[in-house]
Amino acid sequence: MNQMPIITSKKQLVTDLYSAIRDGDLAAASQLLDPEVVLHVPGTHPLAGEHRGLAAFAWFSQQTRALTVDGEQIDIIDILEGDDHVAVYCRVRAARDNGAELDNTTVHLMQIQDGVVTQAWLHNWDDVTVDRFWK
Repeated sequence: MNQMPIITSKKQLVTDLYSAIRDGDLAAASQLLDPEVVLHVPGTHPLAGEHRGLAAFAWFSQQTRALTVDGEQIDIIDILEGDDHVAVYCRVRAARDNGAELDNTTVHLMQIQDGVVTQAWLHNWDDVTVDRFWK
């Protein structure tokens, strides 16, 4: 049986989540997410929409990895904490086999309750470019 990680801060929680996603370790990521987590992805591209639950979150993560050369590279610039949320200011980069490249500054706003992420909203600097990249 997997032990739940001991989280000492919201900043550690999201840092651990991004590390797990970067490593493709969806089992570790799922321990940091509520089973009913909701991921809100803006845009009109095929990955956009509301993804509910761990399986949907995993699907989104797997698709971003499968559609890119080496997955998305997410560089955390800053993490801002509130009572029940965290805003991750980051730079997301990726490349596709067709030569398309993405370099997008974004804010990921996450609601945190009982030590896990319950919702996440992605806010892109340039939605038009992001849509174009994922189509």
